[in-house]
Amino acid sequence: MRRRLLHAAIALLLLVGLAALAGWQWLGRGGRPVRSGSRSLGVLSAPVAVRFDDWGVPHLRGESGRDLAAALGWLHANDRFFQMELGRRLVAGRLSELFGERTVAVDREMVELRLAKAAARLWESTSPEPRAWLEAYAAGVNAWLAERGPDLPPELRLLGLRPEPWRPVDSLGFVLLMARDLSFWAGRPEETRYGWLRAFGAEQAAALAGVPVEEIPAALVALAAGSPAPVAASGGAAAEIAAVGSNNWALGGEWSESGAPLVANDPHLALRLPGVWYQAHLRAPDYEVAGMTLPGTPGVVIGRTARLAWAVTNVMLDDHDLFFEQLDERGERVLRGDGWEPVTCETVTIAVRGADPSPVELCDTDRGPLLPADAGRGLPPRSLAWTAYEPADPLGALLALARAEGVAEVPAAVAPFAAPAQNLLVADRDGGLVQTILGRLPARRQGHGRFPAPGWEPGWGWEGLRPAADTPRRFGGREMRLVTANDDTWGAARPEFFAGDFDSPHRARRIAELLAGQARWTPEGLAGVQNDVRSLWAREIVAALGGPFSGDAERARATLAAWDGEMTARGPAALFLLAERELGARIFVDEARAHGLPPFASRERLLALLTGRLDPVFFDDVTTPEIEGRDEIVAAALAAAWRTGVKRFGPEVARWPYGELHRLRLAHPLGSLPLLGRWFDRGPFPLGGSATTVAAFGGVWEGNRQAVVYGPSMRWVTDLSDPDGTLAILPGGQAGHPADPHYADQMPLFLAGRLRPVPWSEEAIARAGVSTLELVP
Repeated sequence: MRRRLLHAAIALLLLVGLAALAGWQWLGRGGRPVRSGSRSLGVLSAPVAVRFDDWGVPHLRGESGRDLAAALGWLHANDRFFQMELGRRLVAGRLSELFGERTVAVDREMVELRLAKAAARLWESTSPEPRAWLEAYAAGVNAWLAERGPDLPPELRLLGLRPEPWRPVDSLGFVLLMARDLSFWAGRPEETRYGWLRAFGAEQAAALAGVPVEEIPAALVALAAGSPAPVAASGGAAAEIAAVGSNNWALGGEWSESGAPLVANDPHLALRLPGVWYQAHLRAPDYEVAGMTLPGTPGVVIGRTARLAWAVTNVMLDDHDLFFEQLDERGERVLRGDGWEPVTCETVTIAVRGADPSPVELCDTDRGPLLPADAGRGLPPRSLAWTAYEPADPLGALLALARAEGVAEVPAAVAPFAAPAQNLLVADRDGGLVQTILGRLPARRQGHGRFPAPGWEPGWGWEGLRPAADTPRRFGGREMRLVTANDDTWGAARPEFFAGDFDSPHRARRIAELLAGQARWTPEGLAGVQNDVRSLWAREIVAALGGPFSGDAERARATLAAWDGEMTARGPAALFLLAERELGARIFVDEARAHGLPPFASRERLLALLTGRLDPVFFDDVTTPEIEGRDEIVAAALAAAWRTGVKRFGPEVARWPYGELHRLRLAHPLGSLPLLGRWFDRGPFPLGGSATTVAAFGGVWEGNRQAVVYGPSMRWVTDLSDPDGTLAILPGGQAGHPADPHYADQMPLFLAGRLRPVPWSEEAIARAGVSTLELVP
């Protein structure tokens, strides 16, 4: 009997093992990218040769830019189709068709933001050549879908999805996704500032916003005064002091070993798998460029040609405004001065897998989408104006930029681009440099859009976008050094109408400090600058802590005072991170909770408070009857940080593992699946750096660790003297299939701070090539 049971158990285990192996084969081997052989792509006018290097980067050679667009569509789908499918569903508010009720709130937000409608408007304003590229790209994607049939990537198999044909307008949706991600609309800052106005009054609200009190419309002050803020003790969570950002710089030939300009870029975006970028090299008689593409769209966003190289960072432009509205009794009109304008409404339905559809009423005014009143937050109905809603031709601008012969042609080339606004640095082979903005500024009738405006007063509003000629620019040559890091890079030269939510200047200052410390630079040297982990912001915070204190607080202060600000894997960086968290928990968060506001700690506000530029009333803990002062709160934060560190890591601060506190997990959208999730994800990886270092890795606290959620989405350095003199790296890899060797093969180099060569010449491509794919008509 026992023997029979044992045999049955062994047989059952074998069956389970065979089933698991079959499942693994079904998922792991199906839908793999193709990188050799010959494939038919009927839209082509001539064959396109695709040579893949040893990192899976394709080098395309074709007879026209349109053929390259079609081939790139095929290649994007080949490596990243699941990512593309999620992106277009996100734009359209259709994730819940796949994921059920858990994504209804996301879909509702996207539908209310009208991204799909905005993409349709962009299609209407797209000029003929980029239209042809978008159509060819869509044809390339659809050719790949038709060829693959049911042999699709594992994510689509698990979800049981048969994709719909790709449309040109789907690609424009990805421009709007990037615009949304880089716009401060996602954080609803004007709504937050109105909450400050209700809670603290005009003077304090203006101080927190960093603007003169005159910036707040009088009608808004009156409205807030008649509508006191609700009290909700659970309204604020622990504050997070983090914000995304990017670095770029360009050096004139005077500062390079080669005598030609150097350009470097590392855009800081969400870190995930698959990654944001797909590297490609496209070569045809009418278009030759290498760099970073966005899966879902044709063309190179960041890169170089034989004559030109360019890099971008987010401007941090205040690119949207809210207008509070007064509706008539029936909610069919909004007040405009002495008259009324109609409100148009429609009901759309979000399909939900496994549940009833979710209806959403969408209303619009003459200013834009009308958001419904939110009584819990004291918000009336409000219209949204956003630069992304304005007519533009983003792909046309990028194509023209790649064809510019020199920096003098750049401003006109990028004029059709509207959003997301980017600090654009360009250098040419003749030694010219230019800094300008890739994007357009809103044409406000008055004010700077820092607080909501009274929509019923005709003096407030937009007149579309400002002319491209109003965009600031500066030209230079061999002796110029240009640096942007999301800071107020224009300073006194910034036009009065140009408003933004700029980051602190500390990263830009550190880059400038490093660049000034060496007479001549190479691409390898600039890659080292991209990996710098010294935080000038941390040093400034430490200097502003005051003291001396006593006990554990003084031990913490003295340790930090002797520290050099290096956010390395071990040492006082861990103490600073703990102290930063404790300061954030003791300052501002109590006021946020008491008034039902979102957390509003920020680096600039914390530094302003510690250095006496903000009312010290915010040091007081409003939840206690006592009135706490500056030294009391700072000492308590330092002592708590010290005790936490000693308890977790022991008394030797030099051995405290900052990398244990500050970790990156590259998460996949299906990484939360039981059992299979670990197959999709990679990490965790301990990291140095912080949100305030040049090597910017920022995150949010999850339990007793800070989870890194954003950082360099790629690194790119190029030398205009040598087309083969470019270096690059991705935090992950080219492929989207978890079983593909290029899914995360670049991660070891990325973690080591290294970049890899980018071949340009035929000789270099031949040396790096490992396979060839022929796409034929």
